[in-house]
Formats: sequence, structure tokens, C-alpha cells
Amino acid sequence: MALETLYVPLKHSHLLLVAISIIFFIARGGSKIFAREWQNKLFVKISAHSIDTLLLLTGVLLMFATAQYPIAQAWLTSKLILLVGYIVFGIKTMKSKSVMQQRSYFAAAIVCVLIMITIARTHHPLGLFSVL
Repeated sequence: MALETLYVPLKHSHLLLVAISIIFFIARGGSKIFAREWQNKLFVKISAHSIDTLLLLTGVLLMFATAQYPIAQAWLTSKLILLVGYIVFGIKTMKSKSVMQQRSYFAAAIVCVLIMITIARTHHPLGLFSVL
């Protein structure tokens, strides 16, 4: 079966995993900021990594299915840079000891996600800012 024929199921899987990943990150980040300990449990960490791995896999498969690649497509390059930012800020959120740092990193990670969503919707490297 050609990858192009899997576009619709891949896209829907990717969008579902995006929603799950964001909701799970918000829950884990909020738990960390409010000093709850459930986000440190092994099954929570494994679940987060599993969800994000599947999300990345569906994203890569979508890239091949649509033949749109970072560097060649400026909007995908922007999303990839923001993805790295989201990952770094997410890690820093979970590893920081200071609540103020946790909040700052958490907010930065959420901003990265929101901009990535607008880039995905507009297919423009500036996302929502392209209309300004």
C-alpha cells in the first residue's frame, strides 16, 4: 500500500496524538508546578514518551506521504525549530526546582505549541503572525 493512500488515517492519528500530547503535557506541567508527585511515576513518564514517539512517527510518515520536507518547506522548518524549543522547555519545566522557573518554562513550551498549531493551520512559517 502506498504511503499516499494512508494520508487521511495518518493525518487523523497525528491530530489525535497532538491533542493527547498537549493535554498530557498540561496535566504533567500543572502537576509539577503545584507540587503533585504523580508526574514522577514511571508509567506516566513512559506514557508521555510513548505518546510523543508515536506523534513524531506520524509526523515523519505524513512528511513522506505528502513529499513536503523541512528546509524545502519553510513552514515545516519553522515547526521543527519550535518543536525543538517545545522539547527543551518541556524538559526544563519537569527538571526545574524553582516554581518561578517551572512556570516560565511551561509558558514558553505552551507558546511554542500554540505557534506550531497556527503554522500547521496556515502553512506559513509565521503562522498566525503572517496576517499582521
